[in-house]
Amino acid sequence: FVVACNEIFEPFKDKKVRQAIAYAIPYEDIFKTAAYSQGVPMWGATDMSPASAQWPQPFPYSTDLEKAKALLTEAGYPDGFTVPFYISLDLVSWMEPAALLIQENLAKIGVTAPIEKIPGANWRTAALVEKRLEMSLDDFAGWLNYPDYYFFWSYLETSLFNASNYSNPEIATLVEETLHLATDDPSWEPKVKRLIEIAFEDVPRIPLWQPTLSSAMSKDLSGYEYWFHRQIDPRKLSKA
Repeated sequence: FVVACNEIFEPFKDKKVRQAIAYAIPYEDIFKTAAYSQGVPMWGATDMSPASAQWPQPFPYSTDLEKAKALLTEAGYPDGFTVPFYISLDLVSWMEPAALLIQENLAKIGVTAPIEKIPGANWRTAALVEKRLEMSLDDFAGWLNYPDYYFFWSYLETSLFNASNYSNPEIATLVEETLHLATDDPSWEPKVKRLIEIAFEDVPRIPLWQPTLSSAMSKDLSGYEYWFHRQIDPRKLSKA
């Protein structure tokens, strides 16, 4: 789950502004309130260079309002700005509490973020096809847990899930190269680490947490298997 900062909005063309937003996010409160602490935190790393090619991994941002204010000043927005903040009515169970907490913290650094709710039927078109939402909450569930796969779908200029309208020629080159390499190729890991390093610095997508999948069933059922598409496969379920 992420916050997408869309570069159609002039301030978000400056990575210092995006970094400021990342430092203003109240990660702990969101994780407790919107995720019920169920998942893997994606914040709090201590280095701007990734130690491994593991994906996903925590980004090097934690809540620091003073640093957020300083970055806004450096970017030329000492008094902040106003940006609409969009959520989907289909996903209000986690989006609304997260958005309200983010809105509250952004106000502390001078950023006004009125929350706009879009019907679920219109969400995909507005956020992903037209890519016209200045700032929004977003989720992406890749079937393959490879970083180059995720970057292909979410960080390339032409990709559907790039709700940030993000464009970076180095990212595009690295994605093309790594997609055609085996993971045990000696050049794969350093290229992927460079991908992640750019994502750390440019932060067009601010990760919040990686959700867990919880499944509950009756004691007299057996045969459950986890599938990458996150749906239950009933074919092997049986009564004990």
